[in-house]
Amino acid sequence: MSSLAENYRLTALRKAPKIPTGIDAIHCRALGRVHRRKSILKKVLREATEIDTAGYTFREISRTSLQIRLAKYRELFRSRSYVSTQELHEALALIQNAVKFTLGFKPFPVQLAGALALYRGYIAEMSTGEGKTVTAAMTAILRGWSGRACHVITANDYLAARDAEIMAPLYHFCGVTVGSVTSPLKPNERKEAYEKDVTYTTAKEVLADFLRDRIALGKSQQFSQRLIASLREDQSRLFSQVVQRGLHTAIVDEADNVLIDEAVTPLIISREEPNEAFTASCLCAIGIAESLTLDVDYKRDEVFRTVTFLRDIEELIQEHRVKHPGPFSGVLFQKDLVRQALVAREFFHRDKQYVIEEEKIVIVDESTGRKMPMRSWSGGLHQLVEAKEGLPMTPVKETQARLSFQRFFRFYPCFSGMTGTGKEAAGEFWHIYGAPVITIPNNRKSKRKTRALRVFPDKESKMNAILHEIETVHNQGRPILIGTRNVAMSEELAERLHERNLSCKVINAVREKEEAAIITDAGKKEAITVATNMAGRGTDIKISPEVRALGGLHVIATECHRSSRIDRQLFGRCARQGDPGSAIPFTSLEDELLTRNLPGPILRLLKFLMKTIPGSTLIAGRGAVRLAQYIAHRKDFQSRLSVQKTDTWLDESLCFANEDIQ
Repeated sequence: MSSLAENYRLTALRKAPKIPTGIDAIHCRALGRVHRRKSILKKVLREATEIDTAGYTFREISRTSLQIRLAKYRELFRSRSYVSTQELHEALALIQNAVKFTLGFKPFPVQLAGALALYRGYIAEMSTGEGKTVTAAMTAILRGWSGRACHVITANDYLAARDAEIMAPLYHFCGVTVGSVTSPLKPNERKEAYEKDVTYTTAKEVLADFLRDRIALGKSQQFSQRLIASLREDQSRLFSQVVQRGLHTAIVDEADNVLIDEAVTPLIISREEPNEAFTASCLCAIGIAESLTLDVDYKRDEVFRTVTFLRDIEELIQEHRVKHPGPFSGVLFQKDLVRQALVAREFFHRDKQYVIEEEKIVIVDESTGRKMPMRSWSGGLHQLVEAKEGLPMTPVKETQARLSFQRFFRFYPCFSGMTGTGKEAAGEFWHIYGAPVITIPNNRKSKRKTRALRVFPDKESKMNAILHEIETVHNQGRPILIGTRNVAMSEELAERLHERNLSCKVINAVREKEEAAIITDAGKKEAITVATNMAGRGTDIKISPEVRALGGLHVIATECHRSSRIDRQLFGRCARQGDPGSAIPFTSLEDELLTRNLPGPILRLLKFLMKTIPGSTLIAGRGAVRLAQYIAHRKDFQSRLSVQKTDTWLDESLCFANEDIQ
């Protein structure tokens, strides 16, 4: 470490406040509404207009003169912890012109408003196609000038590397260094990237590096301990093992996905420990599970994805031990493994929850359709799914460190984010992260035509209606983007289209290599693209004047998702920046959203109404979808709260100091 200040910042964290509950939660919600009131948006938009007007005074300035002015502001931001509103406005006006010099376009006032919101700690809701990448870059320049670590969090490695490369000329022009951290990088390469003023990376990578650094520091996680130790010995070797230089600013792109959809599962750093006894126990559990019959020996709960035994299986476990003697675990533990084996059989299916690559189970995120190769299920579930598929079982992993994404991002002193769909989660963003949501208007009014939800009694009738919709729109020459919930559905739909002599391109967890190229071409005339949910995020679908005249891109949602946010994200693929476009959602009473979240009597009533009263689905079906999404949202929210409570409980029960992370 070159200075005491850098040594201190290495592990200095913002103390994450406790998540309010009870009466405190009611007060918190009321306070959140105050912080996202309309008058704040009006003020930000007014400031953005003033900055845009001030920017015109620099339009005749030379390249060299502009860089000199930017350098002066860089020193100002680095030497002071606080800058006035006037200084902030002038700095953004200069950066706006720097964008024009380096990237060839001038940011709109709404993008300046977004940059102001991010700088002040808001979650900025900006529609897809409204230029969130350059908005984040303008804010990152302001934060990068401070000399403290600024992390721009993107949805995946591709976007992290791409955005850092695209924005590099702007950063360099403004006197800011930039780098990116992606999965393939080695420790020395990661360290070099984190040394930059601004670092683009993913939530998984930055949290994993944070935990690995904590493991490397060991007992030297507190500044006071390192300070005392430095009097006795040289600590250069210790610091050489650490890749990050501390946490200060996080600007999270696709904040709803990173902070909400993926916040349920904590990130765990572990090491493999071969355990023959556990492997034998898993094989025993698989053998017993295969002898059990659904609704005779056990029943399953579709809502909570759990299994309940209808008979005592302890005798079966004892019998299996006699027939197959070995180093088995206790009966109760074995019983839990049998339950997990049944869960693996009933609720975890190939091309839905996972895919198989090189004889390994690769988990697929159900909310995004993306592969998560570095993750595994806990409690023996991963090994049991491997055994179910006839694959070699991976060794048991011993946990070295764990932390949830929720708690990690609350460590950043300066925290903000962007998303195309933040309104639905405004309460949760404030409740958990203390970040109010501000909705930035579009630069041009949206021309998207969203048709009413169509509800069908079963999946087959829904599929036929979807195919008819595709044929009708395709005959008009318009491009079509079809969103599916999982890999299996995307493959089935592609096969049915092929049977009707309609060619299409598919993007899913199995076929993701050409994702960016395919999604970019999805706006061409007569193109049909089938994609799992969220595929192609961050890549614009551009349409030609000919397609614009035909009505633009048409988006089809093959079923509703657990959150209306995700439906809106899919629809946001069309009608960008004032272009025309349309969207239509489909659902059936057999879709997972309804079967898992609505009580049986309500589903039966809906089916009865659809058969006996024509047109009843116009109200009842759509109301049922909204109710199911509300129930699913409450479940997911409670699950995320339980993750945070677990983190807090571990801290308190293990008596960790403020800077220690378990």
